Formats: sequence, C-alpha cells, structure tokens
Amino acid sequence: MGWIVELRQAFNELEAGGRPRVRFSASPGTVGELGRGFNALADALEKPAAAPDARERFHRLRNQLAGILAALHVLGETTELSPEERATLAQVLEEGKKLEARLRPG
Repeated sequence: MGWIVELRQAFNELEAGGRPRVRFSASPGTVGELGRGFNALADALEKPAAAPDARERFHRLRNQLAGILAALHVLGETTELSPEERATLAQVLEEGKKLEARLRPG
C-alpha cells in the first residue's frame, strides 16, 4: 500500500507550500481516482483566484477535498490494510481535515 504513504507525503508537502503530485494516479480503480483527484486539487490550489471569485473557488476546492476524503473512507473500509497502513491512513485523513479548515473563507 505504498499509495497511502505517498499520499501522506503529498499532503505534508502541500501543507508546507510545495507543489506535490502523486504517481499512483495512473493506477486503476478507486486508488487511481483518488490520485487523480489529489493532483487536480493540488493544481487548483496553485492557481490564484481573483478576489470576487474567492468564495466560489474555496467552495470548489472544499468539494474536491470532500471527494478525496470520501474515497479515503471507502478505501479504508473496503481494503485490507495492516495496522501501520491504517495508522498512516488516519494521518492522511487528519491532514485532509487541516486543509479543509484552511479552505474556509474569511
């Protein structure tokens, strides 16, 4: 389950202001969809928004992030994971929640 570790590192890099991308976006199924969703979110975060569009932009970003978090919950429930992988997944979910809080306007 290297994708979980890669995603955790990507969220950490995103938090630090980096421009992360995940390689597992080419994977089939939900894992690939999750990777493509993360990469799309990272791309969207790089683009500055004009002030009048800020609220709408934050709303779109939060929706993208909600899709990622939902996919993580599904994968956590439907995929056999080791205790280490479950702990890493929990860390990824926490990072996602931190980002969600940062994406609240005002």
